[in-house]
Amino acid sequence: MGLHTAEAIVLRRYPFRETSVTLTCLTDRFGKLKGLVKGLRAQPPRHRSAMEPMTVNRIVFYDTRASQLHLISQCELLEPLSGLQGDLDVMRLAALCVDLVDTVVPLEEPQPALYALLKQTLAHLALGGTDRAALRLHFIIRLLRLAGFHPQLDECTGCGQRVHAGARWSARQGGILCPRCLPEDPHADHAPPELLEALDALADADTPPALAPAAIPALTERLDDFLRWRLDRPLKTLAGMPER
Repeated sequence: MGLHTAEAIVLRRYPFRETSVTLTCLTDRFGKLKGLVKGLRAQPPRHRSAMEPMTVNRIVFYDTRASQLHLISQCELLEPLSGLQGDLDVMRLAALCVDLVDTVVPLEEPQPALYALLKQTLAHLALGGTDRAALRLHFIIRLLRLAGFHPQLDECTGCGQRVHAGARWSARQGGILCPRCLPEDPHADHAPPELLEALDALADADTPPALAPAAIPALTERLDDFLRWRLDRPLKTLAGMPER
């Protein structure tokens, strides 16, 4: 049983029995973890942090090895990100970010770049003054790229050939289709080169790049459709998500 220290962003928190809680965290060194904090609800001051979702903490945990639920023995609040609480739209976007991470990131695979992305995004939201529409787009496509879950933007999802002209966007197929493969999704939308270039630039950038305001609605629609079709479960935090 190894003892480890990590910085962790709390994604989810659930009551466990009368006094304890179970947590899902994204850590800087060990990826996504599930942990048990005993007695937290009985003596929260003992830990200096109630380990609330969307807070940054330093945790000490025992790697049980026999289970994916680890014992968290210490937790210290580092950044409460209290600015997230002051605006309902900001809170909704922050909730979408942690929900997506919890959905697409597997357990116990170290992903330091992904941790940095989530921490940076939540910090920007907490500070305010950020272009939230561009930040939302950047977080989604960058997260998908880092997690190996991103849409296919340069090769046809049907035949695998590079598409030079006439590309169509198919969320159902997971990216673009060439004209020959259009029968696989006859409802696929036209995908102009500038839209695909913008998605690629968003995925490659460490920080949100400048976007033409007129391009944001089309980019948002394409990415949201992709999430609706490709995720294993529907996300309540993704507004307007219809039944499949």
